Amino acid sequence: MDVGGKILTGAAATAVLALAGHYITGDGYISGLETKAQTEITAQGIEGVQVSFGRDPLSRKAVLDGDVSDDVKQKALNAVAGVTGASAVWSGSDLVGTADAGDGSGTDRKLADGSANVDPATQDAVSKCQGVVDKAIEGKKLSFRSGSAYVSPASNKILDDVAAALKPCSGLVVAVGGHTDDNGNGQVNKILSQERADRVRAGLIKRGISENLVTATGYGAEQPLATGSGPEADAQNRRIEFKVQSANKKEANDANSQQGE
Repeated sequence: MDVGGKILTGAAATAVLALAGHYITGDGYISGLETKAQTEITAQGIEGVQVSFGRDPLSRKAVLDGDVSDDVKQKALNAVAGVTGASAVWSGSDLVGTADAGDGSGTDRKLADGSANVDPATQDAVSKCQGVVDKAIEGKKLSFRSGSAYVSPASNKILDDVAAALKPCSGLVVAVGGHTDDNGNGQVNKILSQERADRVRAGLIKRGISENLVTATGYGAEQPLATGSGPEADAQNRRIEFKVQSANKKEANDANSQQGE
């Protein structure tokens, strides 16, 4: 084999090993989330519920299943969302878990600034609205021109669907989160993610969502969905997320921001 052939063969082997390493690392991370979620469910005395996360592609979206009542389903969803920080849905239904719902007992908790958390009725409205938004974007992904905040025509159609899903959610807030992969300069990525989140927020406002009910935050590469590097991980980590919240949570967050928290 000539030198050129050896170099090509070595490069190919290196690429295969890199992809394998990414898969093993990412799969281990997702397996850890599954274990953490299942342990929390057991700790809360919930039986008959199974948790799984996507493997192809890797995903931090938890899918729960089991033959239990709706109350138990919601309690399990909230437990998983709270302990993993991931979105949690019930297989075959519109139920969605939220980290803010605590253990599902309905007991009032306190926010970081000491104000009361949302009541169960409001939390139920948040969960239902989040489920509708998740369905509106299921299987779709907002995309931008590389290195810019330009929203593609296809993504504008997705914003049409998101705005339509949000309009019935009277009085609730949607937090737009911009995320990038970890390629390039971290500070530049954070600025870009903020610009993209701002552009999406402006798009929702243009489509009739009150500007007082939409926030935008750029996180850069601080909250990855997939670990490791490579095209698949990068594609998962470059994303826009929509998180429905109660209005009083937004007010608490705004107060914390003004205090530099």
